[in-house]
Amino acid sequence: MRAEDIPALFIFAAAVLFLVWLWKKLHRPDITKLYVQKPILTDREYKFYTTLRPLADEAGLHIYTKVRLADLIEPKPKSENPMWMECFNKIRSKHIDFALADDDTNIIALIELDDSSHKRQDRVERDIFVDAVLKNTGYTLLRTYGELDEIAEYLGVDAGM
Repeated sequence: MRAEDIPALFIFAAAVLFLVWLWKKLHRPDITKLYVQKPILTDREYKFYTTLRPLADEAGLHIYTKVRLADLIEPKPKSENPMWMECFNKIRSKHIDFALADDDTNIIALIELDDSSHKRQDRVERDIFVDAVLKNTGYTLLRTYGELDEIAEYLGVDAGM
C-alpha cells in the first residue's frame, strides 16, 4: 500500500461507518410500538383487592393500588441532607401494594401483600428499609400474606363480612 492511499482509505472507512450508522438510524423500529398492555394487579393482588374492598367500604375508605414510595415520602431538602440523591434513589422505584385513604386522600394505612419471595435476602433487606422509613415518616404499614384480620382490627371493622 502506498502512503498516498492511506487518506483515501480513511475517507472510505469513514463513509462506510457513516452509511452503516445512517442505515441503522433510519431502520430503527418505533420504540413506542415495543410495549404491551398488562393488568395493574397480579391475579393474587386482584384476589386480595376483592376481599379488601368490603372492609374499606365499611370503613369509608378508598383503596389505591401500586402507590410509588416516592409519592408518599421524599428525602429531606438538599440544604439539610447531603445524601438527597442517594435517599431518593432508594425510594424512586419501590411501591406499596395498597393504600387506604379517606375522602380527603389522607393515608390511613398502607398494606403490603407479602408472599414467599419476601423470604429472599434481597427482599428481607428491602422490607426492613421500607418498614423503617415508613415508620420514621409516620405511616402505618400492615403486612399480610392475605389474611384480613389485622387489617380489619386496625380499621375497627368486622373481617367476617
